[in-house]
Amino acid sequence: MSFFEDIGRNNAQLSHLRTALAQLPHSIPLGNSKYNFEHYAPDPERVELYGSTEAALNNVLEVTFAPRGRKDESAPCPFEFQERGPGLVAVVDVLTAALNEFPNSALLRKWVHDLWRTTIYHYECAKQSVPSSTNTENAKGDSEALDIEERGPRD
Repeated sequence: MSFFEDIGRNNAQLSHLRTALAQLPHSIPLGNSKYNFEHYAPDPERVELYGSTEAALNNVLEVTFAPRGRKDESAPCPFEFQERGPGLVAVVDVLTAALNEFPNSALLRKWVHDLWRTTIYHYECAKQSVPSSTNTENAKGDSEALDIEERGPRD
């Protein structure tokens, strides 16, 4: 795929993720204390420590969403959301900016995949349909809706 096709595909995937996160089931408490990506900026010390803004963001996402590590692929989701709200939805803005800078990043695509799996998990637990997005036609809640293979993101 070309650079621009990658960016376009990433943006469509992230648009659907944003819609789904913004409308998460109310069984997840509303809050903004655990996830606050609204004013995220890469920490220069972490960038230096980890060697890139991509790696520094990965560290922030790991600490935020999976402080005890991700569950393995056999689990229904790699981690669970502790709250819903604008701080969580803003992670899409952070990933959008990072994927525009690194459109072929397998690391960042894995985060999109894991966030999508977790989002789907919460909709399924609540027995609700995943909301559709203007950029996607398939809102069944499966991996196909984000053009993500079950085994992970494409290179």
